[in-house]
Amino acid sequence: MTVDARVPPDLAEVASRRPRRPDAARNYDALVAAAREEFQENGTDAPLKAVARRAGVGIATLYRNFPTRTSLVEAVFADDVADTVDALCRTASTAQPAGTDPEQAWRTLVGWLDGFTRTVAEDAALREVFSPEALCLSPCRKVLSEAVAELLAQAGTALPARCGAQAEGFLRIVVSLAVSPFLTGGQRAHALSLFLEGLRHRGEPGRGAGLPLTEERDEGTEHT
Repeated sequence: MTVDARVPPDLAEVASRRPRRPDAARNYDALVAAAREEFQENGTDAPLKAVARRAGVGIATLYRNFPTRTSLVEAVFADDVADTVDALCRTASTAQPAGTDPEQAWRTLVGWLDGFTRTVAEDAALREVFSPEALCLSPCRKVLSEAVAELLAQAGTALPARCGAQAEGFLRIVVSLAVSPFLTGGQRAHALSLFLEGLRHRGEPGRGAGLPLTEERDEGTEHT
């Protein structure tokens, strides 16, 4: 497998936004630290006024450093995301030697996804990668998609190698299962197993016809 595990430079740009002036840098660091604590306790939808109050600054100072909630979330999670995604991609790139039989490749895919779902369930930073608003974290979605696309293709599923858009859609479904409040741990594992088996059988003649996997479907499409 030839996945490039290096996270693109876009995330480094997030960290480089820290002001150089000492007093401004202190405020910036205090806001990031406060936001990390607030988000861990109350989620990324926590009131920004609470973040400012925890940091000991005014809300105007917060907005001067972080014009949008997304920019604050990205500053909080950028380093953690880069490290986690790099580790996941390296695991994928070394897990599947070329020429391995499809059954072994399938077990490799399942094992990688098991680790991925466990990480997603425990890691709020990684979940932010799949937030539609987190634009600067989208490079992480790209490298993860490239990693899983190769695993999917070698495992004999219907998804072709290096088809990033379809692989990203696949990962979004996996993430949704991993963090669903309607499933217990055992139910998540069972739901993921059903999903994977359905995907596997799509590539077999006469089985799993279903709807084609596409990047997006028109919500206005009528169903008959």
